[in-house]
Amino acid sequence: MITYSINPSERLQRRISTVLTNDLLSLPLFTGFTTNNGREFTPTKYPFFSVQVSDCQEVFPRTNVWNVTVSIAMAEDREEANLTFGEDPRPRHELRAENVTARIYGGWNGLTFPEAINAIDDNENITVLKMYNSIQSNGTMSEDEICMEYSFVMSCTTTEQ
Repeated sequence: MITYSINPSERLQRRISTVLTNDLLSLPLFTGFTTNNGREFTPTKYPFFSVQVSDCQEVFPRTNVWNVTVSIAMAEDREEANLTFGEDPRPRHELRAENVTARIYGGWNGLTFPEAINAIDDNENITVLKMYNSIQSNGTMSEDEICMEYSFVMSCTTTEQ
């Protein structure tokens, strides 16, 4: 029987969306946010997270270790994003960006981002080994939008088929 390693990109993308939804969308600061798959080109209202896998390569041919390049964009309506939230005088966008940065690059409820992804038990057999090459940047596409983009690479293992 010949076995083939399984490309983890879509499964990883779904798990990242799940982590963002579970950890951030329940917070009052993120009311109205949705999380979408960056591969779907359906109209989406602000504010939203877009999770996209842009590159996925096996580390060594015929192994089950993959390097997956991921981008997460947090896009908001500029006018709404510049309003304040509660007693804090800073714009909502700044507060939201701090929370997203903490979720992706720090610890959240005792778990790092890779640990939270690995904790999902969905029988899809993917494990994140390492996260590296992290970049955070402004990604505004129009004068009406404000966007923050987080990019990184995850080394993952998958099952074989």
